[in-house]
Amino acid sequence: MDNESKITRRRALLAGGATTVFGGGIAYLASRSESSSPTYVPESSQSSDGTTGLGIELAGRPVAGDADAPVDIYYWTDYLCPFCKKFETETLPDIGENYLDTGEVRLVTLLYPNIGEYSMPAAVWSRCVWSQVADSNPAAFWRWHEAAFDEQAESGKDWADEETFRGVTERTDGVAVSEVESCRQNRGEDIRASIEPNLEIAQSAGIQGTPGFLIYNRDSEAAGKLVGAHPYENFESAIEQVRQA
Repeated sequence: MDNESKITRRRALLAGGATTVFGGGIAYLASRSESSSPTYVPESSQSSDGTTGLGIELAGRPVAGDADAPVDIYYWTDYLCPFCKKFETETLPDIGENYLDTGEVRLVTLLYPNIGEYSMPAAVWSRCVWSQVADSNPAAFWRWHEAAFDEQAESGKDWADEETFRGVTERTDGVAVSEVESCRQNRGEDIRASIEPNLEIAQSAGIQGTPGFLIYNRDSEAAGKLVGAHPYENFESAIEQVRQA
């Protein structure tokens, strides 16, 4: 069986539940406290031009954690998504400390523009920021990423516009606005087109909104999904099941 056929088979198994080792129910949760979680910047992150065992294209996507980590988390997000912000502030720091920074898991940040009119432009901003800093200063991307989520209004999505994202970019140390703007103008259409293949994988696995996660053991090919702003404990259980499968 050639590699493309193997990838197709893995996707079909995941969509049908045959390799899903935990449930994917939605869990939109209230905040656990009024205090804010610490900013999470991965100890290591890198670019990759590879394709994963599930057919996820990594080129141009931020990958946090050790490149050789045995388990992948594919994380589909939208900068206008309030439940994505909840994941970023309440759950990701714990996943980062206990799994990404220990070399056990790597997190691939993907895009699923689905909330509002500015979801796709925000996605292009993100990819252009990453392309500028990925090799020289990847921590700058994660600071930009957090700052973009911090701009979310209490309700609604009218807060997201050119002025907001340009301001975030201008305020993020290590990111050159001029280079990001050039990328948006010259590569915007290509970036939009590149989002679709990975988005199709999410949808074929039953992920219809954000945040959505596929957790994949690259050695055993066991996989499963979570959809929604689950607490850390749910991720810990899911990761451990996939690691041991």
